[in-house]
Amino acid sequence: MQCFEEDFANKQIEELDLNHQKDLKLKRKELEKAKKRIAEIDRIIQTLYEDNTKGKISDERFATLSESLEDEQRELKNKVPDIETFLEETEIKCEGLQHFIERAKRITRLTELTPELVHEFIEKIVVSAPEKIDGKRHQTIDIYYHGAGIIKMLSSEEMEEAYQQHKAKTA
Repeated sequence: MQCFEEDFANKQIEELDLNHQKDLKLKRKELEKAKKRIAEIDRIIQTLYEDNTKGKISDERFATLSESLEDEQRELKNKVPDIETFLEETEIKCEGLQHFIERAKRITRLTELTPELVHEFIEKIVVSAPEKIDGKRHQTIDIYYHGAGIIKMLSSEEMEEAYQQHKAKTA
């Protein structure tokens, strides 16, 4: 399977990118927008305070407006850490996938599946309850790899295509 090493790595990175690229872009914009709005609210409240002290707006109006703005700012300040955590976790997943691929490259000719090897690569295995589909028993097994999560395996068609491409390159 050495011939599929590059295809495997590219496929996994592509899959991770497709799933997270849009989310990352949206989350980064959302984070930037929230931080700008927090700063803007500070300026608005300061202006309101100055207008209140100059008598341009009543104390009651100042209290209502500042309370509303402070509520909005509080919500945004609570939201910012969640967005930052999401962005950090996604970055960690990308780095984890790279480390996983590097570890996998070190093992090129696997002759025996040892407990050490399993512990190095597999984080956990989740076995779902069996179900009957068209009279046949089906059971889903998800294997979570350290640093990579669930890895999308190549379909038989993709495997054949990758093999043909590899053959063409080496010919």
